Amino acid sequence: MSHTPLMLSALATSAVPGFHAVSAQQVSTAERSAALVHDVQNDPWLVELPRTDADQELHSSELQAARALTEGLRSRLPFALPQLAGVTEVQGRTLSVTRYLPGQALQPKGVTPVGAASMGNALAAIHSLPVGPLADHGRVSQSALDTLRESSSVVDATASTGLLPQSLLRRWETACEDAGLWQFEATVIHGICQLPRFLMENQQVVAMDQWQEFRRGDPAKDLSWLTTPANNSFAQNVHTAYRSARGSSDRWIMQRARLYAELDIARWLLHGVALGHDSIIRDATDMLSALNDRVSGDLESAITQPITQSKDPLGGNA
Repeated sequence: MSHTPLMLSALATSAVPGFHAVSAQQVSTAERSAALVHDVQNDPWLVELPRTDADQELHSSELQAARALTEGLRSRLPFALPQLAGVTEVQGRTLSVTRYLPGQALQPKGVTPVGAASMGNALAAIHSLPVGPLADHGRVSQSALDTLRESSSVVDATASTGLLPQSLLRRWETACEDAGLWQFEATVIHGICQLPRFLMENQQVVAMDQWQEFRRGDPAKDLSWLTTPANNSFAQNVHTAYRSARGSSDRWIMQRARLYAELDIARWLLHGVALGHDSIIRDATDMLSALNDRVSGDLESAITQPITQSKDPLGGNA
């Protein structure tokens, strides 16, 4: 059932006692009824209600993450995060009221050096958060060994399809077997970081959204999006700012980031195979073929060489 902004505003009073809306604007999607609502103080709020079972599951994950983003963690970050005000049940689904996040997502061509530096600083701030509070809220915790095992499992499963180019298989197996690559300290991570997650005003990160995979894990996962061709124009500026702000001794973080970006294509293939969806399988195999052509024989794109000679995937010094 679809709910109008007026209906959502009325239902929000059950989630947040005393809530009084003075205006409401439609921001719904195909999967979720949603409204941008302003209260009597003119503060903006997002009222959301899933329309499908799949989106209800996603919404539950979002709300769990919002609860885990404690005031202590928020106080350490220089930008806004999803903040839950209240929930209520509506016909078996969860209606939520959260503070509306400021800012706008940018397209790659809209990212300036100043904006890229702000993104790098934002990621460094996330990866510098204390990991202790995550355990109190049941967030997933992955060690370096856990992450290696997960990556190896994806490689093995993809190889078993018979659709993976042998040169990519060797590339990924070599990376998984390189002990030096996997010597890192797990940190707090966003988990599904991409350019649209950064909400910007005047080329500054003012908020970040979509925290449902927020966990302790490999910080390289939050940098993997930088290694894709679409982000080449500003990726180095993000990474330079990140390294400067965090001061990490993790020398091979961008090599693992590249591997994770490549394994995302493998996961897409496995998803298509699991569903028996021919168009997804074709899309994924085409992407793997293009990846193979792009990295084959290109030392600048190496994940591991001898590890002591490996270069930063973004073009700087390792």
